[in-house]
Amino acid sequence: MNKQDLQSLREAAKAGATWKDLAAIIGVSDRTLRRWREEVEEEEEHPEGFFDGVEVEDRRPAPDDAAQILAAINAGRAEGRQELIELIRQQAVEKNDLRTLLALLKRMDSMDK
Repeated sequence: MNKQDLQSLREAAKAGATWKDLAAIIGVSDRTLRRWREEVEEEEEHPEGFFDGVEVEDRRPAPDDAAQILAAINAGRAEGRQELIELIRQQAVEKNDLRTLLALLKRMDSMDK
């Protein structure tokens, strides 16, 4: 995946695209993207070399660029959250519109689902 593709993926994640939408952008199923996410998270929890010698049948490897793909998605999500936080702060000061603030908070919570 080239830098432009990663940037497009990051922008989609920033805009609040669902995991299913992000998987479609990459051209894989949402199940495959979920599996990559689980494998990358699992690898990050273990020391380097932990999975050396594990049989291929026991563990399906994610592609080399899966970590880059997930990093772009997570960075986009973080940017989107930060923008929403700033918007919430701005609206809280200007309008004190509780309904809008709650809707934005709900959107922030649902971005990772």
